[in-house]
Parts: sequence; structure tokens; C-alpha cells
Amino acid sequence: MYLSGCSFNESMFTRMRLIFLTYLYLELVLLFFILLTLGFINNFSFHSPPSSSDEDLYQHLQSLNYAFRDSQVSPNSAAVVADGGVKKSHVATAAAHIWSHNAVVKELQVNSINVTALEAELMAIHTGLIPAMEIENIHDIIVITDSIAAGRKILESKVNPLQNMVIPLTSTIKSFFSKDGRNKIHFWYCPSKAEWSRHKLVDEQVKANTCIPTFPSKESHLFSQKKECDNILCEWQTSFANSLKKGHYFLNFEDKKQRVIKPTYAKGGSWLPVIGFTNSLCACFTCMTTGHAPIREYRQKFFPHLPTSCPCGEAEVQTREHIVTECDRHDPSTRLCNIIINSFVYFLMDNPGAFSFDNG
Repeated sequence: MYLSGCSFNESMFTRMRLIFLTYLYLELVLLFFILLTLGFINNFSFHSPPSSSDEDLYQHLQSLNYAFRDSQVSPNSAAVVADGGVKKSHVATAAAHIWSHNAVVKELQVNSINVTALEAELMAIHTGLIPAMEIENIHDIIVITDSIAAGRKILESKVNPLQNMVIPLTSTIKSFFSKDGRNKIHFWYCPSKAEWSRHKLVDEQVKANTCIPTFPSKESHLFSQKKECDNILCEWQTSFANSLKKGHYFLNFEDKKQRVIKPTYAKGGSWLPVIGFTNSLCACFTCMTTGHAPIREYRQKFFPHLPTSCPCGEAEVQTREHIVTECDRHDPSTRLCNIIINSFVYFLMDNPGAFSFDNG
């Protein structure tokens, strides 16, 4: 028994050492290519608007127009317009157009399956950038994409699941920069919602693709991770919808597209990004949403002998619905006719005493 135990431990130790050495090797390989690229860090640039406001986006698109125009005038410049997307069938399409002298000189497209949107965007950049760097006498390349995050992955020095695309791309970029010190690559952000004409062409190509890859449908690491997270999130949302723990009076808000808001971990959660302006607003909104607000309907549960009517004299019971839709004690112009979460937040901001302890 002792000997078999030793054998088991030695086997496990050998396996763990092999995993560690493999991980270390991959990290060193990636670090080697990244360091080569970082030696040309000044040959890279990334351009994004300073904020998500319409004004900043407009100014950014104007700058993008100038940059694209300059790239088409110069005989030593080219532009790569790239976009990637993943359909509900998990089929991913990555497309890129290479522009030179105001014409598309190359249209490129690759398909994959069981990858994430980030991987599709990086595939699109990879698909267009490598052929662009192989064009003779090209010194400046602008890459126009709606995922700057994918472009920045090229300079990420830690081991990540995208290194199978990053390493060959980094190697080609290193050769491109080594060939001539004037060579540069500029990444420009262009959101799909802006409908910038050249990016819209690629976006429409990605959306119109109906090709389904026939090769074995292995899952990428990121896709498997996302699928597991999606399953957990779906289970959470289902249990939340069916749970009695949230209370019978919990108000199921809708978003701006009139869809019921479900709990999520992404982008700060479902409710906090909308209501987290101040602590008092957040507390007031929470009490109102759960039905624990200091109004007479709720007070009736503890003090049934006290009055339940609204002080405005128009309702026998001062309910949450009465306060936000018809109560004369609050600004009539702020009354609500829907359950969109933003509307409730604006109502509370305009009527700070509506669900506060001094409501009466």
C-alpha cells in the first residue's frame, strides 16, 4: 500500500511538473514575441474617443475621416477595415477590406465556429493586417475596427487563450517594423452604430454570411468559458424570476427596449449603473422597488389602525402606483406611464420626497 501510494504521488508530481513546464514554455514564447514587438512600441498608436458622448464620437469620426483620406492619398499608405461577428448558431465570420487609392484592393473573409466575439474581431484584424503588411512600399497602415480591445491584445504580454492568433501576427508585425523604421500601424475605433460607410460594407458582409464551416467544431477556451458563464447566468435569472425571496411586491422594471430587466454580472449589474448616482437615491430606489418604502400601504402591515389614504385625498390607499402615476403632491409633468427603469430614476430625482421618510 505504501509503495502504490508513493507511485501515485510521483505520478501526480510528474504530471503537475509537466503542466507547469508547458505553461512556462508558452509564457516564455509569448513573452519573446511580445518583447520583440514592444521594441517597436512607438510604431503603434490607438485612437478612440475620450468618452461615449455623441459629441466626442462625432469629433472622433471626423478625425477618422481625415486619417482615412490621408491613407488613400499617400502611395505608401493603406487602410484595413475589419469586422467580426458571431451568430446565434455560434458560426463566426471575420472579414476585412484592404483599401488603397480609394478602392478596395482585397476582400478577405474567414469563417469559424464556437469562438467568442472577441476572437472573431481579432481574426478579422489578423485576416486583413497580415496581407496589408506584405504589400510593397507600404509604410503606414491604419486598422479600422469596432473592437480596439482586440487590437490591444497584440501587445498583451501575459499568457492568454488568444495567443494562437497573437504569436504569428506579432511575428509578422516585427518583420514589418524591422524592414523599415518608418513603418507604423494605427488602430482606429469605429463603432458599428456610427454606420461609417467603409465599415458598414464589412459589417453587412459579416451579417450576410450564411456559410457554415464543415470542419470539426471544437470549442475555443474562451468560448467554453463563456458558455459555462452563460449557463450559470441563465440558471441565476431563472431562479430569480421564480424565487419568492425577492418579495411579492418586487417591481420588475423594463429597459429602454421594453424588455424585463434580468440580473447580470456584466457592466456593473442590471440596476446599479442606472441608480448609483447618490447613496440616498440608491436607498430610496431600493425601498421603492422591493415594496418596503415608507408609504402608508406598507405602514398598514404594522399599524393597521393608522390612516391608509394618501394625503392628497385622491386615493383610499397610498400605493406605489398611485404616487408615480396620479398623486397631486408631486410634479404632474413627471408622472409615469411605463415601468422603464430610467423613468423611475428621473421621477425620484425630480421628486426626492416621494418615497422618503418625511413623505407623511
